Amino acid sequence: MDGKINIPAGQAAPGMVLAEDVRDRSGRLLLSAGLPLREKHIRVLKTWGVFQVAVWTDSQPDADAEAINPDQRERGTVLDEMALKRAEAIMVPAFAHANLEHPIMQRLFQIAVERVARQVHLKDRP
Repeated sequence: MDGKINIPAGQAAPGMVLAEDVRDRSGRLLLSAGLPLREKHIRVLKTWGVFQVAVWTDSQPDADAEAINPDQRERGTVLDEMALKRAEAIMVPAFAHANLEHPIMQRLFQIAVERVARQVHLKDRP
């Protein structure tokens, strides 16, 4: 395996191999690096509100990152890990009173983080 890429957890697919351990917000280990993903693992990601995972790729990381979401490629907003982390830090206070254990709230939080991350990414581009 040549390299690793970070992808939104919602785009993880069975057969992908984790490049890094996956942990919940409190640091508890959910899935170990090297694990080939199955449907049940993807459900774990959704259940615990994991927003991003690192997976191994057999080709150039940049090409794979663009292939993951053509809509993002067209808009030139393939999100990097730093933009996602900054966006999450921005959105946490807005969801402070929300029950992020609830699947719908998890999804709303994820959508909000991705939107803010796109804005952060575009703002940081030269």
